[in-house]
Amino acid sequence: MTQLTVALALRAAINVLRDSAESRRMPCGEPLDDASVELHLDAAETLEQSLADLRPHE
Repeated sequence: MTQLTVALALRAAINVLRDSAESRRMPCGEPLDDASVELHLDAAETLEQSLADLRPHE
């Protein structure tokens, strides 16, 4: 079993955000409007930067 690390948790969150933005749907199937898609992409980028900042400290 893989141990959940902060990096893995961030990567999972980034993937969910990007998948939702690309499909324009939440994981539950709820549609996303343009503003929500942009918010998801911005959040994914912010988490991506946090992941990059975390790597030297792992």
